[in-house]
Amino acid sequence: MWTHIASAWSEGSQLDLYERNGLHMIRVDGWELMNGEYHASEDQLGRLAALLPNSPHPEILVGGLGLGYTLASILETLNTRIHQTQAWVTVAERSGAVLRWFGTHINPRLVATLSSGVRLIESDVADHFGEDRRWDVIVLDVDNGPRALSAPGNAVLYSARGLARCWDCLATSGHLLLWTGFEDREFIGRACAAGFSVTLQSIPLPNRTDQAHVVYVLSRERLSRDDCDQLGLCRAA
Repeated sequence: MWTHIASAWSEGSQLDLYERNGLHMIRVDGWELMNGEYHASEDQLGRLAALLPNSPHPEILVGGLGLGYTLASILETLNTRIHQTQAWVTVAERSGAVLRWFGTHINPRLVATLSSGVRLIESDVADHFGEDRRWDVIVLDVDNGPRALSAPGNAVLYSARGLARCWDCLATSGHLLLWTGFEDREFIGRACAAGFSVTLQSIPLPNRTDQAHVVYVLSRERLSRDDCDQLGLCRAA
């Protein structure tokens, strides 16, 4: 049984943190937003974010901290390629409550060991889309996918205008990664129209072969077949 740990209000919505056997869950207005029992897709999202950049000093922007599995996977994977101190990782989380819970309840050990190149900031990820900055990778894990659930304002991130802004602030060989709970053909169409080459990976849920989470990789330069095979990606039809 889940034990209620804390509540907070964020942009007019109620957030609730729960714990069970060392795992955590966050609900927004009663809807389950994230659950630590199923994080294989977040782990893969982080691995891809760390493996895709060609730069020896990659700059990675993560939209949404959540339960921190994506961040933890990014840092672990970076340490297999380069030392994490050679990378810059900025995590933009809109909810101050989620940031506090992460440091006090969810993963205080990780917070205590973050290098100076890793910043956890209370802000909207779109605030970091300035054209004077060129990110190697942008990761969007701010909602349930291209149909904004927890915050209607997230919808702009998946619009043609939002995708164009992402394109403009990515490095020449940069990538935009998106976590989603479902496939969305309209979103793929908008991404292609914005100039991105789209690949994806479906990750089945444990004991639910009828459901899968999806990681989209939107690339400014088309990934080779070998790269797709090595990363476990397939091209969007």
